[in-house]
Amino acid sequence: MRFSGRLAVDANPVLSAVMGGKAGRIFLAEKLDFVTVEPVLADVEKYLPVLADKKGLDLPAMRAVLALLPITVVSPGGYASHTAEARELVGGRDPDDVPLLALALALRCPIWSNDHDLRGIPGVTVYTTAELLAMLEDGGWGRPVPR
Repeated sequence: MRFSGRLAVDANPVLSAVMGGKAGRIFLAEKLDFVTVEPVLADVEKYLPVLADKKGLDLPAMRAVLALLPITVVSPGGYASHTAEARELVGGRDPDDVPLLALALALRCPIWSNDHDLRGIPGVTVYTTAELLAMLEDGGWGRPVPR
């Protein structure tokens, strides 16, 4: 079985790609659709100036890269029916993860995040950038990386 389809993307891979990190390679992969929620993009926008200043990067260039990333923002109506379930699954973890988790539940897709708070949530697969890169290098989305 080859890996393809949708990935619900968290803020940290987006920020990595915008800064020229390895996550950018995944955004170039074929057969993948990247989706996210508005709060994730709001986080990205919030941290862009901070990271540009800290890393000495060009903020307008970072924003231009962000605009080019093939990410579809799903409106709350596309995942609202799963918000209560997501809130329950998040429990005492980071409540900011609820919209992205609700999106993943609604679309029945994995999450791409390096956030350890999302790991171990029943019924949801979370891939890190390293895991996705390993799958990509394994021949273009071969078998999933064992956990």
